[in-house]
Amino acid sequence: MDPDTKKLYNDGLAFYEQGKIKEALDALKKVVSLYPDYPDVHNALGLAYSLSGNHTEAINSFKRATELNPNYIEAYVNMAIIYNEQCQFEEAIASFEKAANLETKEKGFSPQIRAKLANTYRQLGDTYYELQNYKKARDEYKWAAELAPTFLDIKLKLAKTYLQLADFDNTEKLLKEIIEKNPKYLEAKTTLGLCYYRQNRFDEAKKQWQEVVEQESSNIKAKSYLQMLKEKENDKKV
Repeated sequence: MDPDTKKLYNDGLAFYEQGKIKEALDALKKVVSLYPDYPDVHNALGLAYSLSGNHTEAINSFKRATELNPNYIEAYVNMAIIYNEQCQFEEAIASFEKAANLETKEKGFSPQIRAKLANTYRQLGDTYYELQNYKKARDEYKWAAELAPTFLDIKLKLAKTYLQLADFDNTEKLLKEIIEKNPKYLEAKTTLGLCYYRQNRFDEAKKQWQEVVEQESSNIKAKSYLQMLKEKENDKKV
């Protein structure tokens, strides 16, 4: 790259850092026209496009960067982030996994990639859960939980999915694990109560919900479940 173009490239990067996106795009597009085979320039242009809201061109730029350099980890991550923001979760996962595999070869699996990939699996799981496709939701949450075993919110989502599938053993096992890690995780205790309730283990369910109310008297969900259980008990007496 000749000195004048190098200066133009640096100016484009500086404009990007300053939030001057139009100026950054103008400069970087000129650099790309002069040196179309520089992956770093395409990656920088993709970042500028993403801030301008032009996600299609951002993806195209990141793709070009990875075509020129198939080992370009940063470009795969940047592309995955855009896919994720557009709710294209499967494409996001593919890009994250490519970046993750490259990182593993070079220096091990980074916590940053691991967390981003786990959250993308979680979001895809959320989508399947909302569609009531609980088997696919379970699979996505399992991947997320394996990548981020300390993320208790992901494990709770997985436990709730097991519950929807009437897989009570795995539900109970996972919820107890969550509660052991964080005894104040009241939503996990409430869900464990529901797991017991659906197995007709009413005394155990009642115990969980009472403990939740004792810790948080305003917990509407646990109080509602206790009322539901009370009405069930009353019906039996009639």
